[in-house]
Amino acid sequence: MSAGKQGAAIHLGQAVPSDQNRTLRPWWSVITIALVAAVFVEAVFAGAMLSGAGWARQAHALTAGLLIASTLIAGLLAIVTLRRVPHGATFGLMLLGLAAAVFIQAAVGVFAAKGTHLLWVHVPLGVALVGLAGQAVAAARRLGGR
Repeated sequence: MSAGKQGAAIHLGQAVPSDQNRTLRPWWSVITIALVAAVFVEAVFAGAMLSGAGWARQAHALTAGLLIASTLIAGLLAIVTLRRVPHGATFGLMLLGLAAAVFIQAAVGVFAAKGTHLLWVHVPLGVALVGLAGQAVAAARRLGGR
């Protein structure tokens, strides 16, 4: 090996170079903005369902399943790919927490649909999910920073 050249390999425990951080941050910002949009669309479908639109119940259920899967996948990918990026592990855990909250929200919704009178929990939790997803966008923008 020559002393003047540095290898491109990243060794375990070392931080990812800052130029890679700059390319990762926009992608994770886009992913988290898409998650916020999906949470908002879920709220729109909920409103349509409560207004009596027959198609909205199926759309609300389908979107919930897609939101759970996409948030869980994003969280797992973030944990794996961002473990050496400053704030990356925290961001990944935040996405996994969001996935857990979305799962709980969906479970409460299923019970509410079966008549357990849990809409009083389901609706405010949905509002909280918008805020949590917004925090994920802010965390994505901090990736790689000090």
